Amino acid sequence: MQTDRRAPTRAVRPNIAGNMPFVALYPSARLALWGLRYWATCARQGRCPALLLRDVFVSAGTPLAPVSIDRLMRIFATASRHPPALGCPACARLTDDEAALLNVMLCIQGGDGVSVERALSAWLPLQAAEVAGETLAGYARLLLDGGYDLSSDRVSELVRPPAGTRLH
Repeated sequence: MQTDRRAPTRAVRPNIAGNMPFVALYPSARLALWGLRYWATCARQGRCPALLLRDVFVSAGTPLAPVSIDRLMRIFATASRHPPALGCPACARLTDDEAALLNVMLCIQGGDGVSVERALSAWLPLQAAEVAGETLAGYARLLLDGGYDLSSDRVSELVRPPAGTRLH
């Protein structure tokens, strides 16, 4: 039997603004943004982000999230007129582009009927924005289904693996 691990929704969704301190984000939003930032940083340095992304998101209970992150970021890397400005995982403040992406994810999770493709068209041509929009929506839903509601300060309760279980 599967239980609904999503946090109760709030009547008012937080507004995420550019130049906002990273630590002011709710934990779920920090996790969502960290994944994007880590992928972008690894790409800039010519490193593969797959192993750490997998370990982090498996531990968080959302093992398919790295697939969505990789697909979304590859679309940005190959099709964007200019990629969204993503800071490094340790950056203390959000960029305007990071805030825009998180606000779109908030709307997706809240079922607000936002035009994801229109929001992504700031960076991508229409066809690429459609594919990226589906991918971003999938990422937002994976997080929500895993108990990571970007509009809530509650964190999903992690289920610890049995003693003696190894990741590798």
